[in-house]
Amino acid sequence: MKKIKFNELELSKEVLKGIEKMGYVSPSPIQEKAIPLLLDGKDIIGQAQTGTGKTLAFGSVLLSKIKKQGKQVQGLILSPTRELALQIHEELKRIGYYTNLSIVSVYGGSEIEKQIKQIKKGADIIVGTPGRVQDLMRRKVLKLEGIQYLVLDEADEMLNMGFIEDIENILEKTPETKQTFLFSATMPADIKKIASFYMQEDYQHVQVKSKSMTASTVSQYYFEASTQNKFEVLCRILDSRQMQNTIIFCRTKRSVDDIVALMQQRHYNVEAMHGDLSQNQRLQTLNRFKRGQIQYLVATDVAARGIDVENISHVINYELPHEDELYIHRIGRTGRADKKGTAYSIVTQREKNILMSIIKKTKSHIEKLDVPKNADIFQQKMNELLFDVQEEMLKNKSDAFLDIVKDIPHHMKNDVMATLLSMCYQQRIGYDYKDDFSNHQYDCVFMNCGTMDKVKKSDIIDFLIRYGKIKKSDIGEIDIKRKFTFVDIKNSVSQQVVKNCHKQKLKQRRVQLEFSYEK
Repeated sequence: MKKIKFNELELSKEVLKGIEKMGYVSPSPIQEKAIPLLLDGKDIIGQAQTGTGKTLAFGSVLLSKIKKQGKQVQGLILSPTRELALQIHEELKRIGYYTNLSIVSVYGGSEIEKQIKQIKKGADIIVGTPGRVQDLMRRKVLKLEGIQYLVLDEADEMLNMGFIEDIENILEKTPETKQTFLFSATMPADIKKIASFYMQEDYQHVQVKSKSMTASTVSQYYFEASTQNKFEVLCRILDSRQMQNTIIFCRTKRSVDDIVALMQQRHYNVEAMHGDLSQNQRLQTLNRFKRGQIQYLVATDVAARGIDVENISHVINYELPHEDELYIHRIGRTGRADKKGTAYSIVTQREKNILMSIIKKTKSHIEKLDVPKNADIFQQKMNELLFDVQEEMLKNKSDAFLDIVKDIPHHMKNDVMATLLSMCYQQRIGYDYKDDFSNHQYDCVFMNCGTMDKVKKSDIIDFLIRYGKIKKSDIGEIDIKRKFTFVDIKNSVSQQVVKNCHKQKLKQRRVQLEFSYEK
């Protein structure tokens, strides 16, 4: 089947020239499906994953259709984060390089006065976050009565971040005659609600799904770890592999801060990226990461939406996401432009079900690996050290030390060399690896009691020790919910615990125990 080219689409000559300058010849599937409908004036919902070319799909149409009309804003693009707004702005500037249209990005954490001045000077297209757009509307600076085109980009993420009321407030101020482009990776109920209330009745739903939802250029692996050993497993991965720019994903801002603090204590070159950082901090961190001055970036999913960095060698899921789509977004940060990438996940016993769901729904092959041993770490660090020594030797800067080497007695030279290597090695490893890793395997046990029974962790521990005849060290993580509890118990004693404790009394209630994977 003949592949369509951009110059066969009815985009403006200026936009086609801009796309050619960017090096694109043929549209991606979402672009091929969406662009003709948008040029035809249809409202659309475009459903496709991150990295499929959605910005070019709507940007090329906006820049083709909009003609200058004084200082009236004609196009509004809403984005969930400041980073993504800036990314869209830069992409539109590239697409519209040969047009005379003015594009202004507006977002919190930056001087509003400067943004007001840019809008008053004349803005054809505004790219902004919902909060800052509403600020400008309240100040009567941004008037939406003349808006002809409205784009909601990453709509599902905006809803996840609690922007539904903001979006509805903005939509209510726009004319009914406008054309609406809504792009989203998923289709939650609130997006369907927006479509039915604010889009034309004949809107089109354009969906692009690949056979395998994850990139074939990304090799995927996972390591098993207990909650207590998770950070050590992370360090063992980092110290046993050669990595360039690497993103480590956590679910919450608190987890990001905790991991960054622990890594910095161990002298890893690492910074945090999440929504509590100021705009200036985030931009500076992102620029240093792009330049290779930061090796590891620990981020939340929301903050990572705006990270557009080539040559990310590895993605590590320190905490698995609860949604399959988020896993795809995460690992899609590596393996771009047909380059090879690697994704690692560190999985606890409780996260095993999440992993199995991701494998099934994304049709991915995720291979289990053994946690790196001390010998693996030693070999990697010595390879790095000897390579660095060789690089230094080529610079011929060691002449001043040759006389010292000559003065070392011959019978001591090997000992001195070994000691120097040992000192350098200790400086290069992040964790104090005393013994080879022993990841005690835990079984997850379900108990039908929880906070409504006024049960505390200490009660659970006492109960298991008393009736299960085990030691406190046999008990791992305890997760107490309202009506039930999950407990990690070493698999060497888990069978006897379930047998001995089943239907024994805890807080005046006879408790039932069973393995959670049998539930």
